[in-house]
Amino acid sequence: MRVPIRVRLTVWYALLLAVILVAVGAFLLVRLRSDLVGGVDDSLATRAAQISLGLRNGCEGEFADVSDASLRGLPQGESGAQLLSPSGALLESSGDPITERPLLTPLELQRVMQGERLRTTLVRGPDAESFRTLAMALPSGCRGVVVVATSLDELERSAHRLLILMEVGIPVAVAVAAAGGWLLAGLALRPVARMTEKAAAIGPERLDERIEVPRTRDELQRLATTLNSMLDRVRAGVEEKRRFVADASHELRTPLAIMRSELDVGLRDPALPPAAREVLSSSVEEVDRMSATVENLLTLARMDEGGMQLDRRPTDLREVARSVLDSMRSLSEPSQVGLDLEGDPVAVSVDRERIEQVLTNLVGNAIRFSGSGGVVRVSTWRNGHEAGLSVQDTGPGIPSSMRSRIFERFVRVEAARGSDSGGAGLGLAISKEIVEAHGGRIWIESGDRRGSTFVIALPAEADARGRAEARPL
Repeated sequence: MRVPIRVRLTVWYALLLAVILVAVGAFLLVRLRSDLVGGVDDSLATRAAQISLGLRNGCEGEFADVSDASLRGLPQGESGAQLLSPSGALLESSGDPITERPLLTPLELQRVMQGERLRTTLVRGPDAESFRTLAMALPSGCRGVVVVATSLDELERSAHRLLILMEVGIPVAVAVAAAGGWLLAGLALRPVARMTEKAAAIGPERLDERIEVPRTRDELQRLATTLNSMLDRVRAGVEEKRRFVADASHELRTPLAIMRSELDVGLRDPALPPAAREVLSSSVEEVDRMSATVENLLTLARMDEGGMQLDRRPTDLREVARSVLDSMRSLSEPSQVGLDLEGDPVAVSVDRERIEQVLTNLVGNAIRFSGSGGVVRVSTWRNGHEAGLSVQDTGPGIPSSMRSRIFERFVRVEAARGSDSGGAGLGLAISKEIVEAHGGRIWIESGDRRGSTFVIALPAEADARGRAEARPL
């Protein structure tokens, strides 16, 4: 599956942004919780120091008052303090019920008695509430350990609120950024789309056109410049080949004409042996075939250079078809191929000589491929703004694999229809060029076993005049 580059850019941009936001959000969440816990630890250290200072003269009767006074800065009802003996027994407690049981294990108590300040997080109570504790040994006056604890519920709520904001904000931010990325990618790729559209429209007949170069001084400008340079090279190569074909065809006309004349002179010799006469007759046919190919090549070269001039005049297509069929009867009679004409008179504005050339190509092909006893039927028709001719034969038809290429140059129809009657594969290509020069179109309607029908559609007379003025050749 081919995904457009605009979609890929947007998806990758959105994924990268999502990863960055999640990573930054996770860092902020962890950092916020760490800073809040650090603040709680500082506060507990202050409260423990106050209790230790209040008990410097002894423990009896003083702990409750001192601890209550020192815990006022902590959340009410969620903080407490306890006094443990060196053995771990609970001596006194105040505040939250969590302090009614010793908060230190024997190992922790031993570490504290050795002078370590122990900070821990406990989860106690039916609600699995988290408490932060600080334990320290009393330095003087009262031998024992003081433990100060406070709930972390407010801290957890703050962290949870931040997490909720991230869960809502990150998807929204990614969605907004993806929409913006889609728009920005579209704007960035719009010059590429224009260049692609223009490049796709440039064909062999429009090699003088160029892609607009954006004034951006970036990769897009270099791409357009490179494409235009490539088109310059392609145009130069195509023009060189066209000149070669035209020059070669022109140069071959004279020697072929001389050869034809010499062969005719040789054939007039009454003393010519039959075998030699047969050879010369065959040579005449080959020379004629080569001459036709050279003329076709020269015609195509002139068309490519825009040198074919159309002499448009009001013409009856039925009369054109009748004239062509009359001239082709000498070709159809030896193979007993019937030539039929159907349809009413249809007026168009065309170059009659060129249209006769097209129809002669089509009828000649139809006669060759219809076989002995076949029928070639030429019909005139008009449909709305179009009028044209249809040439139907009773031959073997053209396979579907060949129909898309049948009008290309040097594509021979004989291979498709099982015949080898020669030809260079230029007749249908020339016919297509002539019809399109008239503003019309030509196509094939063919079944694999029911013969073939070639259809020529031309602008009707009223439309033909308008197209002739709008599209000079």
